[in-house]
Amino acid sequence: MQIDAFTILLFGVFIKTLLGVLFLIFWFSERRSIWFMWWSATFFVGAVAAILFMMRGSSADFVAIGIGNATLFAAFACCWQGARAFDRRRPLWLGVVAAPAAWLALCLMPEFMANVGVRVIVSSLLVTPLLAMTGVEFWRGREEALPSRLPVIVLFGTFALFFASRIPMVDVLPFPFGALPVQPGWVAAFNLAMFFHTLLLTVLLVALNKERLELDQRTKAQTDPLTGALNRRAFMTRGNRLVLRHQIETQPLCLLFLDLDDFKSLNDRFGHSGGDDVLTRFVAVVHDNIRPTDFLFRIGGEEFCCLLPYTNAEQAHRVAERIRHRFEAATVDVVGTPVKATVSIGVASTEVYGYDIDILMRRADTAVYAAKRQGRNRVVVATADIADASDATTPAPARSGT
Repeated sequence: MQIDAFTILLFGVFIKTLLGVLFLIFWFSERRSIWFMWWSATFFVGAVAAILFMMRGSSADFVAIGIGNATLFAAFACCWQGARAFDRRRPLWLGVVAAPAAWLALCLMPEFMANVGVRVIVSSLLVTPLLAMTGVEFWRGREEALPSRLPVIVLFGTFALFFASRIPMVDVLPFPFGALPVQPGWVAAFNLAMFFHTLLLTVLLVALNKERLELDQRTKAQTDPLTGALNRRAFMTRGNRLVLRHQIETQPLCLLFLDLDDFKSLNDRFGHSGGDDVLTRFVAVVHDNIRPTDFLFRIGGEEFCCLLPYTNAEQAHRVAERIRHRFEAATVDVVGTPVKATVSIGVASTEVYGYDIDILMRRADTAVYAAKRQGRNRVVVATADIADASDATTPAPARSGT
């Protein structure tokens, strides 16, 4: 049985309407996922465009060709805005109406409506940028590691090339691929390509959202809720991977152990909320003075670790001193009272202790003990002498409150 273009369009209307309802349900279940609203509009508006195309021959050309294509352009524009929303960028309302408005204005000209070749070229020039910009929006958010992001980018890129290829084919292929007289088989093939693109896009968009939810859950599981720093669990997983990578590459890495001074007295004086304010401010200071590629972890209480990839001991010492100076100069407003605090920092390097995260942690911790004994608010780089001195003494009690 031969499937004609009308049947494909009719089935496409049903599928697009169903997908529009599905994405609308997704949006109602999670109202912050505003991109589902845009993608729901994409499918609903696309279904309306298909209905208008089906009316060709039984209604004025301005309805099927003019309003139908304008509606299709609006659907592509909504998909573009959904991509912007997915990566938390504001919608560009002009981008939604510009292409449909330009098309409708041209369709008011009889000469334009009578020239199929010009219509094919102009429609391709309007659709191709919308598809390309949608792919670009997903590319701009590539730092968020989602496996389905690249296939989505490739899908929009190839579909943009598909529409752009109509321009050089305008005098070679039948409509809608070109401008030669219509042949039912070519129309059916075009509508079939649009239909399968819609299905594939739906699968990928749902996968993208699922992957983001899973990534958010993993991030929350490895993040300290108070300070936003990575937690001890993240330290054990990321730290081991990072050290192993540096061992393979034979590159230096340093670990900073940071312990706030006299933290117990701050808690006793201002309560736990005051202590929380100091911790939050401290983390902000550290993040302002390390690279985006460095990692800060809250190990527990007022103790933190910072991993500095591709950093030798001298460089790490400079980073630690910068953090110490900036935090010493900072003022924390605790219940209207300006509060000052300091930090002692121990530094351990793979150049001295090798590529073992546990040994680096212990040696940096030992260096912090030395900093406390020397009067606090200082940086000490772990050396063999410090380690030997520590090993010769009885382990000190926990430093909470030192």
